[in-house]
Amino acid sequence: MSGDPGSQDAQAAAGYVMLAVDDDPGSLLLAETFFASEGYTVATALSGADALARIDQIAPDIILLDIIMPGMDGFEVCRQIRRRPKFKNTPIIVLTSLNETDAEQRAFSIGAWDFVSKPVNWSALAYRAQYALRAASGVAVQRSADRFARVINQSPDEILVFTADTHLLLDENMSALRNLGYSKAELQGMSFTEVLHNGSARGLAGMLEQVRLHQQEKFSLQMRRKDGSVYPTEGTLLYSEDDDPSVFIAILQDTSERQRIQQELHRLAHYDEMTGLANRRLLEQQAVKLLSGASRQEYRCAVCMLDLDGIRHINDTLGPAIGDSLIREVSSRLASAVRPCDLVARDESLGLEHLGMQLARFGGDEFVVVLSNFTDPLDAARVADRILATIAEPCDLPDGGRLSLTASMGISVYPDDGDNFDVLVQRAHTAMFDAKQSGRNRYAFYTEAHNRKVFSKLQLESELRAALKNQEFELHFQPLVDSARQRVVGAECLLRWRHPSGLRYPDAFIPLAEETGLILPLGDWILEAAVNQLSAWAGQLPESFDLSINVSALQVRDPVFLQRTREVLAANPDAARNLVFELTESSLVEDLESTASWLHELRALGVRIAIDDFGTGYSSLNYLVRLPVHTLKIDRMFVAGIEREAEQAAVVSAIFQMARALRLEIVVEGVETPEQLQIVAAMGSCDVQGWLISKALTAAEFGTFLDRFPTQT
Repeated sequence: MSGDPGSQDAQAAAGYVMLAVDDDPGSLLLAETFFASEGYTVATALSGADALARIDQIAPDIILLDIIMPGMDGFEVCRQIRRRPKFKNTPIIVLTSLNETDAEQRAFSIGAWDFVSKPVNWSALAYRAQYALRAASGVAVQRSADRFARVINQSPDEILVFTADTHLLLDENMSALRNLGYSKAELQGMSFTEVLHNGSARGLAGMLEQVRLHQQEKFSLQMRRKDGSVYPTEGTLLYSEDDDPSVFIAILQDTSERQRIQQELHRLAHYDEMTGLANRRLLEQQAVKLLSGASRQEYRCAVCMLDLDGIRHINDTLGPAIGDSLIREVSSRLASAVRPCDLVARDESLGLEHLGMQLARFGGDEFVVVLSNFTDPLDAARVADRILATIAEPCDLPDGGRLSLTASMGISVYPDDGDNFDVLVQRAHTAMFDAKQSGRNRYAFYTEAHNRKVFSKLQLESELRAALKNQEFELHFQPLVDSARQRVVGAECLLRWRHPSGLRYPDAFIPLAEETGLILPLGDWILEAAVNQLSAWAGQLPESFDLSINVSALQVRDPVFLQRTREVLAANPDAARNLVFELTESSLVEDLESTASWLHELRALGVRIAIDDFGTGYSSLNYLVRLPVHTLKIDRMFVAGIEREAEQAAVVSAIFQMARALRLEIVVEGVETPEQLQIVAAMGSCDVQGWLISKALTAAEFGTFLDRFPTQT
C-alpha cells in the first residue's frame, strides 16, 4: 500500500459497503486492510460462486472483481451480477494482471465501470472508487428524478406550475393538457388566469395571498377549457419561494363526475321518479317554511291528502303501464287546479313561469297539496271541488279509449287541526279514509270522528302485546338469488302474525308497533328467531348465505338492542357471518356520529349493513362514505316499469355505477318479470328478489326451495 487519498475522501467513503472478489487470499487481505482504513465496510469472497451466493445479503455499494479466477471467471461473475435488477447500476471495478485491449473492451461491454491492471496502485484505486460511487449516485438521483417526473406526468390530478409574480404558466402534466384541451406549446406564455373561469379568476389574488401566508391551501376552482366549457375542480395550491423565480403549484381534481353523482342522488332523494314531482322529504322542507310564515302573518294553511280511487284495480286489469300513465296525467292536472302560491314543493331552479309544475307525490297513488294564505276554510273546500272536477275529466288511453278517474281527499287545517306538518298530514290521511268510506269521489275535513280510529288503534295495541306473549308471530323468508339465477345467496326475513282472524302482514301492525315502542321486544324476537332458524338450516344452506333482518329506527337508537345482539351472537357465534341488518336511510342520518359508532360495533360482531329501499329517502354520498355500509337495496319502485321506461333504467344504472365506485354490493327488489331480470343483470353483478324468483316462504317451504333451486322456472 502507498499514499493516502486524504481524510476528506475517507470521510466520504464512510458508510459504503465494498465487496472484494479474488481467488488470492493475499490480494483480498490487502484490499480489506486498505479500504477499511478509508472508511469502507469490506466483505470478501474467494470465488465468483461465493460472491453471487452472498451478494444479496452483503448488498455492496461497489465491487472489486478479479478477472482470472478458477471455475467462474470475473467476466461471467460481472455478467450475472448485471442480470440482477438490484445491482444493475452498482459500480464494478475489474482488477486483472491481463494487459490486453480486448480484455478491457470485454469488461466494459458486460457492465464494468472501470478497468485496473495489477499490481494495484491503491491510492489511485481509492480515487477511482470514490469517482465511481459519486457517478453512480448521480445516475441514481437522475433516475429517481426521471421516475418522479413520470409519476407526476401520469397522475390523474391536474398539475400546473406558474410564476408567483406574473402568473405565467411554466409547466403542466398530461392530465392538465388533456382536461384543458391545449397543447403544451399553446400554454407557453399563457397566464394561469386565462385557464380560470371568471369567478375563480377574480378571486385568484386573494387565494394566492392566503397561500403565501400558509405555504399551501385547499381551494375550489372553476377551470375553463380551450373550447370555452367550464368544469369544477377541488385541490391544493402550494407556494415555493425556493425556486427562481418563486412559483405556485396547483394540484387539482376534476370533480365533475362527483358533482353529477351528488346531483343525481339529490334528485333521487327529493323527487319522484315517475312523475318528477317533489317527494315527501322536499315537501316537508318547504311546508315548514310555509307554516312558519303562516304563524307570523296569522293566516291559515291546509294539507290535502289525495288518493286515486281504484287505481290498483286499473293496474290489475289494464296493466301497470296504463296505471302509471294515468298517475302522470293526474300530476299534470293537479298543477293546473291550484294557485302558484299553494305549491310549496317545487324545483327551485325553475323560474316563476314554471311555478305550478311541481307537486308532492307520497308514493303509490297518493298526492299531497299544501294550500296557503287563506282565512276561510271554505276556500280549501273550493280548491278541493276544483281538483276533484279536474281529475274526473276523462283521460285518453293509448288504445284510443277513454277512462274517467275519481279521487278521495282529506283536508286538515292549520292551526285548527295541528301546529306542525307531520300532525297535519296524519290528520289529512285520517280524513281521506273517511271520504273513501263515505263513497269516494269526495273530500272530507278532519273531524272528531278520528277518535274512533284512536280506539281501534288502542285495541290493536292490546292485541299486539298479547300476540308477543302468546308467540303468535312467525318468520317467512323471501329468497335472494344472484342475477344469473344460478344459486341462492340469501333470504330476507319477513314477519307474519297468526292472528285469530287470519294471517296479518307487517303493514297492518308494524307502524303501530313502532309508534308504541313494541317494535323493540318484537325486534328482539325476530333476531333470536332468525338466528335459531340459521342453526336449524345448518348443513342445508349454501356456503355463502345472507339472512337479512329489517331493523327499525327505534332499534338503531336503542342501546339495549346492541347489547341484545351481542348476547344472541355470543350464544350462536357462527350466525354472525350470515346476518345482514337492513336499515332505511332515514334511520341512519338522524344522528350520523352516534349511528356510525353503532354500526362499527355491529361490524365488529360480524354483522353486515344493507340500506333498504335505497333512493326513496335521504340518499347522500356523505353517509355512504362515512358509514360501514355493505349493500344497497334498490327499491321496487325503480324496477317497476324499467323495461318500458328508459329514464327508469337510467336511474337504476346510475345507482349501479355509484355502488361500484363505492365498492358496495347491490340487491334489486321487486323483480317480477324475465325482462326486468335481464335488464338489471346486464347492468352488473347483483342479487335479486321478487315474485319472479319466489314469494315469501315458510321455513319448511324455504327448505324445499333450497333443494330444488335453480331447476325451478
